[in-house]
Amino acid sequence: MKNTLIYKHKTSFGTVFLKSRKNGSNPESLYLEIYLKSTQKRHLEFLGLLFTGNELTDAKIKQEAIGKCINFVFTEKKSEDQTFTGFCAEQISKIDKVQSRLNPLAAIKKLHQFAKTDTIHFRQINERFLLDFREWLLKTATCKYGGKAMKQNTIDQYFKFVKRSANRAQRKGFISQNSYSSIDIPIIGMVVNPPISLTEDEIISLQTKPYPQREICKALMFQFACGQRWGDVRDMTWEQILFEDGQYKIVLKQEKTDTILPSFISKDLMNWVGKGKERKGKIFLDLPISHKTIRDHLQKWCYTAHIYKKVGTHTMRRTCATLLYKKDVELLTISKILGHKSTEMTRRYIGIDEKDIKKGLDKLKEVTNRFNFGKAA
Repeated sequence: MKNTLIYKHKTSFGTVFLKSRKNGSNPESLYLEIYLKSTQKRHLEFLGLLFTGNELTDAKIKQEAIGKCINFVFTEKKSEDQTFTGFCAEQISKIDKVQSRLNPLAAIKKLHQFAKTDTIHFRQINERFLLDFREWLLKTATCKYGGKAMKQNTIDQYFKFVKRSANRAQRKGFISQNSYSSIDIPIIGMVVNPPISLTEDEIISLQTKPYPQREICKALMFQFACGQRWGDVRDMTWEQILFEDGQYKIVLKQEKTDTILPSFISKDLMNWVGKGKERKGKIFLDLPISHKTIRDHLQKWCYTAHIYKKVGTHTMRRTCATLLYKKDVELLTISKILGHKSTEMTRRYIGIDEKDIKKGLDKLKEVTNRFNFGKAA
């Protein structure tokens, strides 16, 4: 996927970037990337304009898009003006591949059928609503064609998207924290697996393996080194980094929690990441927005290093936590590094394997080696 900057319009409220996106064989689409100065956040608005390949037609399309960029009106949308339906549509618009949007769009249609309305407000989303929707998918919902019951895997994917969107809306404050607990609403057919993380040797091996998407690789290694969420690393700017006492300090406002979190990066790592860059604006340029796209690139990168674990955008964050724990860093310190509110959440990030179990049990040999088995009880 290739993103190209076409035009930039700067105002006292923020900056609007007109960009085009080329994804595989799909037509090149135009969109606005809006940076709002008051919140220091960015979001995308797709214009529904596509380049055709005809020079004259594309010139008119480009001119129309530039006009929309210049005439963009900065307005902060109030939460009471938003709906859960609109919020879900916004999440779908952030998915890079058109094909990958099909399941979420189908999930929203099922949600509308269940609620018997196309407009669902945030105040309607609570534990009863989500559990009833889950039950409706399992017992009442049917396929689009034929009226047959849907497959378990399809139901799982639909409900997973709706629940994930509700969780994001809840974290952003659109839905009350008291309305439901995510733990009490299980994903359909969910299987709990231990957290996957990489070993120290795998991280080193990965770093030495060449991969075409070098900017993505640098961002992932940066994520591992500071232990932050992918979304925060993706949107991080050079202005958030200060050089103090021979080390780089990151002043990060976490998107998920809205809390200010200090973090630190070595000088060598920053020089590696910033090599050949102007060091203004975003640290990592033209990264895909979709987590799935990043996950696919990380998986392919791991394959080049003969690592066959199932990885995702949280793998580097979990790896940071796990390696720190194995290096005897206090759990409370790791929790502060990750920005967790409690050590209980941090425990879920730490991956323990058979070697760790063996190493732990070997410490009992100090006791068992003193046994007198001739006089066993």
